[in-house]
Amino acid sequence: MDNSTVSKIKALISKLEKKRANYYPAGWDADPLYEVIDDLRQIMAELHMEKAAPALRRVEVAGK
Repeated sequence: MDNSTVSKIKALISKLEKKRANYYPAGWDADPLYEVIDDLRQIMAELHMEKAAPALRRVEVAGK
């Protein structure tokens, strides 16, 4: 994924966090927005791992 996708996900997380602050008391974690924000953070973490990991290379069998 490119940086613009990550930036869009970060902006969406920020928007959802602001909405949560208006709907629920501080520290509240029993709502659907909390779960969505957590899912988005996991997606971002996966994107960073994919970006950092080297590409897999095919290894040929020796002697063939």
